[in-house]
Amino acid sequence: MVSKSGRNAYRFGVAVMLIASFLQVWANLAVGIVGSTDNAQNQGFFGAVVAAFACAFVARLRPDGMARAMLATAGVQTILGLMVATAPITARVEPMGPSGVLTVTAFFAALWLISAALFHRSARQEFAGATA
Repeated sequence: MVSKSGRNAYRFGVAVMLIASFLQVWANLAVGIVGSTDNAQNQGFFGAVVAAFACAFVARLRPDGMARAMLATAGVQTILGLMVATAPITARVEPMGPSGVLTVTAFFAALWLISAALFHRSARQEFAGATA
């Protein structure tokens, strides 16, 4: 049996994942993460959200798999952000430039990692309940 704190950790993990997904898509559609919404580099940031949901599907929404899925998504987000920030065209993007892209990337990667930590906590609680 899963404890109440394990269920709450799972729910909060899902909430953080959905908030991160919504904020990333919204920011990308509203103003664009890199320059304007017309900048083709912005399309890559949708890939991080797609990766989150694809990994969640593969994990079958189980807490241990979801923790790994969100960790992988944070990795995808970080690598994507580093690639975009070091691209020569990003240096000419106003007003953010490379440092702004890295800041936004760090923010979203932190959200994915918070979600991963919550899923990990839920998985630990589930395991502790199963062995007790």
